[in-house]
Amino acid sequence: MNQREIAKLAGVSSATVSRVINHDPSVSPETAARVNEVIAKHGYVQNVIARSLKMANTKTIGFLVPDISNPFFPAVLSGIEAVCAKYRYNMIIQNTSEDRLREEAALETLLKQRVDGLLAILVTRDSEQLAKFQAMNIPVVLIDRLTTGGEYDSVTIDNAGGVAQGIEYLKRLGHARIAIIHVPTDISLGEERLNGYRLAMQEAGLEVLEEYIVNGNAIEEGGYLGAQELMRLPAPPTAIFAANNLMTMGAYKALADARMAIPKDVSLLGFDDFSLAGYLSPPITLINRPTSEMGRSAAEMLFERLTGNSERPVRQVVLPTALQIRSSCAQPKHSPSM
Repeated sequence: MNQREIAKLAGVSSATVSRVINHDPSVSPETAARVNEVIAKHGYVQNVIARSLKMANTKTIGFLVPDISNPFFPAVLSGIEAVCAKYRYNMIIQNTSEDRLREEAALETLLKQRVDGLLAILVTRDSEQLAKFQAMNIPVVLIDRLTTGGEYDSVTIDNAGGVAQGIEYLKRLGHARIAIIHVPTDISLGEERLNGYRLAMQEAGLEVLEEYIVNGNAIEEGGYLGAQELMRLPAPPTAIFAANNLMTMGAYKALADARMAIPKDVSLLGFDDFSLAGYLSPPITLINRPTSEMGRSAAEMLFERLTGNSERPVRQVVLPTALQIRSSCAQPKHSPSM
């Protein structure tokens, strides 16, 4: 929808719409309210503003990150920065703190800043804000997490395959009572990893017990509480699979606080490497993924769009994971409860 169409619906001129958008005090409050009501109803507030502002390329891209304190995301950022430097582009980073409202505000801010492209790691799967970028022909590449609305280039990993690698390894060690502390399933990777756990357990001929499935909310505290809950069961698991790095740290701390020996009392397997994982006692076995490569691949895909290949079909790149064997998993023994 353009200014002329908004003007027609509001019963004013296109020039008046422009003045309202730019907060011209000469427009009466009644007229401004009528125009703003039409804009808000049709969901084009920032779409219209950005169209009026975007005169030329700004040599800037936006990077939407859900939790800059999580070591996974700075690792992705390092890959993006290398590509931005090659193309002499600047980057505006917006941290949403895993909050949907902050994500909406961040996307609006990036539109106001007239970014030429967007790299996004979303909080939820149904972000409607991305449609505004698409409507303005601003290329978007999703990283790590997918959305249910629209078709966008993306770079993700084989989440289900990574979980299967972990389950197969634990089974080879002799584990049958394998629990998972999972990421919320309203995030695409959370659903993929939990479904991957169920499928891998079934394919391994192992029973899936619902009490062995705990939502850790993708945070350290969730991993801590999840491990406590699992080890207090009458028949606790012999192995815990924590489905992201923060929950792995939380589970490790809970087991240490309970004076449970890893892996003598219970094995611990994580997902996503982190800087301390190899230096803990014992070092943590985990499913690793190419974090920096995810950032590089996504940025290269974005600049491919920006530098002339904007009409090519949507591409979805899925990168492999790798099992990093350290010392936190061993053959199962009887595990005392907490």
